[in-house]
Amino acid sequence: MNAHDTQLAALLKEMEKLHRKKLLSMNLPENYFEPGEMEYLDQYDAVFFDGDNTWSISFEVKGTQYEGRTEEIERVHVGDPVIVLRDKENLYNPNNFRIMSNKKRDLGNMPAELCNVIAPLFDEGRLQLTLANVSFVEPISARNRYARKAVLFITVKVVMDLVNKT
Repeated sequence: MNAHDTQLAALLKEMEKLHRKKLLSMNLPENYFEPGEMEYLDQYDAVFFDGDNTWSISFEVKGTQYEGRTEEIERVHVGDPVIVLRDKENLYNPNNFRIMSNKKRDLGNMPAELCNVIAPLFDEGRLQLTLANVSFVEPISARNRYARKAVLFITVKVVMDLVNKT
């Protein structure tokens, strides 16, 4: 298996994880509640559109509680466009993608698991991230008094070039 095939397999594995979360949410009882990773399972998803080699991926933005992002999330709404920027200079992960509001305010980061599989393909020009929007938002002001962060999900269209050019 060459490097391109390995990268593509890793991407597909991460997409499958996102879709499995959505499927799991459909099988939980309506009154089921578990704070943390199980709380918003219905907001995750990854759907592949075979006709045009695109994915629609929905994921939770990470790091929303740092650097004034909580206050910025108070200003965003479902459907608002967001900007996904490559952030190679990130001290914690050189594969990072930063999520910015349409007014160029920092909202957080793409999860590291996704960054690590998307960045190599993005950097090679085999993958583009387009049409990013807020798909779910629960600002801290709408959460219970014990909440430590806002919850923000975005949906991004991922355009793939599946042809191995090497």
